[in-house]
Amino acid sequence: MFKHNDYEIIDYIKEGNQEALSLLFEKYKPLISKKIMQFNLQYQYDDMVQEAHMILLKSLRKFDEKYNKTFTRYFEQNLHRYYISTVTKEVRRNEIYQEYEWIIYETMHHTPKNDGYKELILRDIEKILTNLEYMVYTLREVQNFSVEYITKTYKLDEKVVYNSLHRAKSKIKSHFKQR
Repeated sequence: MFKHNDYEIIDYIKEGNQEALSLLFEKYKPLISKKIMQFNLQYQYDDMVQEAHMILLKSLRKFDEKYNKTFTRYFEQNLHRYYISTVTKEVRRNEIYQEYEWIIYETMHHTPKNDGYKELILRDIEKILTNLEYMVYTLREVQNFSVEYITKTYKLDEKVVYNSLHRAKSKIKSHFKQR
């Protein structure tokens, strides 16, 4: 399938041949896919392929034949190390999140990022909350209005706002845990 060995392809790439670079990407596609599956990262396959291409380019720049190692082995080792660190970071993040989930949940307010799922989630939440709970929850958690603003604008007692917010969060939490 590939007429040139890695050393010839690398020389062509160093001369500025873009076709040789595409050829090298194509040549290592199966190895990259194998590593992604080996580390169970297929849920972010496209991102991992992009990262692998960047590692391939870095490996090209740093590869030195005098160390008596093939380019394939050198690239595979670099890719392997990258995927190990990716999985390790993911595991650590999950452990920290699980340990401090309640703190994160209680202290998080208004996320400025608006994604495509926000409207769907709000419609889902609206079905399980009373009108008052939904209004207070969206004003405080989604739109980030202060409790003081909500009490004055809607002529509600502060205790009513806090209780509604607490009930709404409890219902939402139990609703999404059931799924």
